[in-house]
This record gives sequence, structure tokens and C-alpha cells, in this order.
Amino acid sequence: RYWMNLTPSDIMWNTSDTGWAKSAWGSVFAPWICGSCVFVHSMPQFKPEVIAETLSRYPITTFCTAPTAFRMLVQHDLSSYKFPSLKHCVTGGEALNPEVLAKWKIQTGLDIHEAYGQTETVALCANMKGMKIKPGSLGKAVPPYDVQIVDERGAVVPAGEEGNIAVRVQPTRPFCLFSEYL
Repeated sequence: RYWMNLTPSDIMWNTSDTGWAKSAWGSVFAPWICGSCVFVHSMPQFKPEVIAETLSRYPITTFCTAPTAFRMLVQHDLSSYKFPSLKHCVTGGEALNPEVLAKWKIQTGLDIHEAYGQTETVALCANMKGMKIKPGSLGKAVPPYDVQIVDERGAVVPAGEEGNIAVRVQPTRPFCLFSEYL
């Protein structure tokens, strides 16, 4: 709800293949919890013009696709398309280039809100609606997570230093954090 910012009046279109965990939390769990409608479009292969036409034709308010798809979309001439209902765009699964973020904003007037997560965690960090987006940044920790950058001993590193992404699991493990493989 923090990253996708869905409401019961929203129509969510997530292009993730059903083989990805992102499909489950972007097309089922998050919209279901928020009471949103889910838009489904069967596409045998990705075509930017089909995506643009679909966003123009149907009242989709929230659109989620991979950064690679956004890269392909901004290379396509979007000037002949209008997206009258679209108000929120989200992405994840790989890094979003700052250039793509800028081109999408120029062509559509909308920001792309990037999130970082894993199959076992869902979204840990995100550029949530209302936040100033810093290109190349993973954003802030998504509730209920306490996310820090730590060194190899688990000590929090100063801002701007490289380290490992860590999630606090003590004293209370977040409810949506996967615990183990059998």
C-alpha cells in the first residue's frame, strides 16, 4: 500500500510474468488487500506500441512493469498517445536508469517509483508516492521493515558508504519476511 499507493477506485496493471514473485504481489496480494481492480492483458510478446495503446484505451490508474520495459517504451514515440487515467507508475526487479526515469517523465509527465525487494521479502525499500525521487536511489524502507546498510560484521555504515542491505529481524520478525527453504 505504501509503494503502489492503491485504493479501491484504482485499476492496477502489472505486466510481470506469472513465474515471478512480483506477479503475485503486484497482481494479486497488494491489489486484493487494497480492494483494487486488476487489469489483465495477455501478450505473447512485449511490444511497446501494444503497451502504449492499452494505457491509452483502458482506465488503468497504476502501471507496473520492469525497468527493461520502461527502457523500451521511452525509445518508442509516445507523442501520439495520451494516458488519461494513468496516475502512478512503479517498477522493480532490476535497476532503473536515471535516463529512463527522466525520459518517461518528459514523455508522460509521470514519475516512475522504483522499489527493491526479493522473492523472499517483497518490497523492502521504495521511492513511495509523495517522496522526492533521487535518481539511482532505492528510496526509503517500506513499513514494517527496518532496513540498514551494514558492514560484514553487521555494524551500520555511515551514509554514502557501501555495504550490505540488512533487515532487522530482532526482536520482532516482519510478518511478510520469508523464513527458510526446506
